[in-house]
Amino acid sequence: MSSPWTDEELLHELAAALREEPVDDSIIHAAQGAFAWRTVDADLILLELDSGAAAAAGAAVRAGASAAPRALAFRGEQLSVEIEIDEAGIVGQLMPPEPGQVTLLTAAGPGPSTQADEAGGFAFPSPVSGPIRLDCRVGEDHFVTQWVTV
Repeated sequence: MSSPWTDEELLHELAAALREEPVDDSIIHAAQGAFAWRTVDADLILLELDSGAAAAAGAAVRAGASAAPRALAFRGEQLSVEIEIDEAGIVGQLMPPEPGQVTLLTAAGPGPSTQADEAGGFAFPSPVSGPIRLDCRVGEDHFVTQWVTV
């Protein structure tokens, strides 16, 4: 049985397939950043997105200027976080109501921080489009929400 390819052609195709294309520096930096964050959650208590609240939230926040606010709830055994996101920003409350430090995290890293008041209320300006999560410190405990996209 004869091949339609000569040995020389096969070697040429193999060399072309194995030749590495240069990788853009932004891709390398993003990969290094993702790798660095791989164990950051090891000592944190994860607050999971309430699937009922997520389904009721509907489409993404930035669907248009007249889009309805998006309500999300993150639940854990010790703490829950309820937020409402619209074009004006994020308003939320820690449940049970108590003071704490809340930081908005984006794919680029930590964003603004705010102090939750005695009723557990906090607010942030509207984040840029993309994935976000909340980092909550209440007393000695450290909680993070799951990532959601706005």
